[in-house]
Amino acid sequence: MSDNTKPKRRWVTVLLAVSLALNLLVVGVALGTVYRVKGGDRGKPPPGFGPAIYRALPKEDRKALRGELSERHVKGAKLRAQDFAALEAALRAEPFDPTVVQALLQQQAQSMAELQGALQKEWLDRITAMTDAERQIYADRLQEVVQRKRHGRKHKD
Repeated sequence: MSDNTKPKRRWVTVLLAVSLALNLLVVGVALGTVYRVKGGDRGKPPPGFGPAIYRALPKEDRKALRGELSERHVKGAKLRAQDFAALEAALRAEPFDPTVVQALLQQQAQSMAELQGALQKEWLDRITAMTDAERQIYADRLQEVVQRKRHGRKHKD
């Protein structure tokens, strides 16, 4: 036997392993991107209930609904501004009283519930006034809205 055996070069093995890992990482990222972009949204949740039933309305109905509720929205904005001022004062108060903050939170929840109730009533009135054929068309549009893919941009009316 000869004493001139070549020493093993472990750095070559390590380099090959690192190279293989990086290649697999790049392939995984590429496949994940293709899957996401090319319709890998099988598990995508449907849109919010309220926005979907609103978007499915004809454009004229959406515009009319916004007009009917704009006064309520303006009034609500003024009340929210007052509530934020009251919340700021309650947060800065010494000693801090959580019951005041809780009352403000309940007041906001009640305001939101009233607004949602008004929106639902107006929507239901419009749906009730539709003919059977118009409701069928609306149901088709609603189905399209629910199945529509998101493109990362906001929907404009």
